[in-house]
Amino acid sequence: MNWIKQRVDLGYFPTPVFDAARLRAGLWIKDDGCCHQLVAGNKVRKLEYLLAQGPGPVATMGAVGSHHILATAVHGARLGRSVTAVVFGRPFDLHAAEVLRATLPLASLEMARNHTEASKKLRRLAGQSTVIPAGGSSVIGVLGFVAAGLELAQQIRRGLCPEPRKCYVPLGTAGTAVGLALGFRAAGLETRVIGVRVVPEAWLTLQQVEQLAKETSRFAQIEYVIPEIDNRFLGAGYGHVTAMAKRSVALAIGSGLSLEGTYTGKALAAALDDNGGPDLYWQTHSTQSLEPLLAGAPALRHEQWGWTSGVRT
Repeated sequence: MNWIKQRVDLGYFPTPVFDAARLRAGLWIKDDGCCHQLVAGNKVRKLEYLLAQGPGPVATMGAVGSHHILATAVHGARLGRSVTAVVFGRPFDLHAAEVLRATLPLASLEMARNHTEASKKLRRLAGQSTVIPAGGSSVIGVLGFVAAGLELAQQIRRGLCPEPRKCYVPLGTAGTAVGLALGFRAAGLETRVIGVRVVPEAWLTLQQVEQLAKETSRFAQIEYVIPEIDNRFLGAGYGHVTAMAKRSVALAIGSGLSLEGTYTGKALAAALDDNGGPDLYWQTHSTQSLEPLLAGAPALRHEQWGWTSGVRT
């Protein structure tokens, strides 16, 4: 698989896998939250491939307080790449506000009224910059999680964990879920990938998931497969934290995991709602403190960032 060589080293892999029976019987966790000392999480795997695609400025998009934008800015800077990002409003969340503050010194942000307008503005930047789609979920970005699926297969062969029956991940832009499904297929695993929806269908349809899987399977020459989609845990919409997500975030602390309510809390809620196993929860949230990035970061003028609801504390 020659595509594996088309990458830059950004993270520390393989990431650990451990028994999470204290959360529920039969559950294991694969923790990408510790793959870099500054900004970790699932975006690092995608950026290892995306930022290898030539020099020059980078443009991307995401919600206000996007972890993807912060990761792109931090790791892009390491490679001398300037980053412009189109952002759109979301429900206020204290953690998202801190991520936004950390991002401001590192990237140029352009405000859009909504997700649709942000997508249009990003397309207009294509002639000036290398465009990375929201969440890094292009064919090239997905390769990072095809490789991750192969990484887990090696850990299984080494006896570090059992082969999972199911693997739970958040489904926002689908790159992580699609990549793992293809990586598991390439490795000969029978693990079913469950993408737990955290965005409305208007942002990500089943047809878009299928198309991303088809294009990546052709590029990587892997048999076509798609993740399953669990729509039950979205709640009121993107960025709206549910009671089940809050409970999952609180429970995760006891296992040494730092999650958040928009993505990882909802995915863990789905994993905890299941029974049997062995199952795997793939931890995609960076667990590194933002303090080093917040030192000297500007205060926020909340009115300019399109927060749509929530309490500003």
